[in-house]
Amino acid sequence: MKDMLRITILLLTALLFIACEDVIDVGLNSTEPRLVVEASINWRKGSNGNWQVIRLSTSTDFYNTEIPTASGAEVYITNSQQDEFYFYELPGENNGVYLCENFVPAIGETYTLTILYKNEVYTATETMLPVPDLEDVQQTREGFTEDQLTIKAFFNDPVNETNYYMQNYRREDRGPEYGVFNDEFVNGNYTYAVRIFTDLERGEELSVDLHGISPRYYNYMSKIFITTSEANLGPFQVAPASLRGNVVNETNPDNYAYGYFYLSEVSTIDYIVQ
Repeated sequence: MKDMLRITILLLTALLFIACEDVIDVGLNSTEPRLVVEASINWRKGSNGNWQVIRLSTSTDFYNTEIPTASGAEVYITNSQQDEFYFYELPGENNGVYLCENFVPAIGETYTLTILYKNEVYTATETMLPVPDLEDVQQTREGFTEDQLTIKAFFNDPVNETNYYMQNYRREDRGPEYGVFNDEFVNGNYTYAVRIFTDLERGEELSVDLHGISPRYYNYMSKIFITTSEANLGPFQVAPASLRGNVVNETNPDNYAYGYFYLSEVSTIDYIVQ
């Protein structure tokens, strides 16, 4: 009798392990696709800023590995003088990439983005903000392990101003690594953007970008980083939570868009790891 009991227990245990290997497909509700706007207007110091790109796509279901593009939209930006800068869609089936060749950037100017897509009008308004010059880069070993290398890019924060910044560290053949910070504790001082790396190699080329951003965009990006495990998403990649940006659907507010429209002057400095 005891032998029969042991055999029964072993069979049940084996069935349990086999069942644990089955793939469970969690049924997530499908939602109607929403417009996703990647409208980052960057004016790099030393350039004329005429060439700008806007990318449009739509949200999709959780299990879909492909991002649908939003093709066939009418896209343009106007300034406070009502000058219009049109973005034409690049050729190719379902491209979703829109290019402007004559944009005129101006610090302190307010711009309005307008998108006409599927008989609905989306708008967003932002001001182009300045940014200090990056002046120097230093590397130190300040981490808890020997392989941690700290890279600091220094600049002079303006006096008697509240400023918000986005930093971007760029490496060859790797995705950008973003972060945001403000000058609450360093106002008017010589300060720095900073990032800690664990896999930098001697002789590797590294570029650091510094953007001047608005308080609202700072809050938006901070929430994106909080809802992701690593602060390495692009500024328009949709976070797991339904985080709303500044793009408004004027035709049907309930059919809101994801993403953000912002403008910034950008300072860049290059560095070779020592």
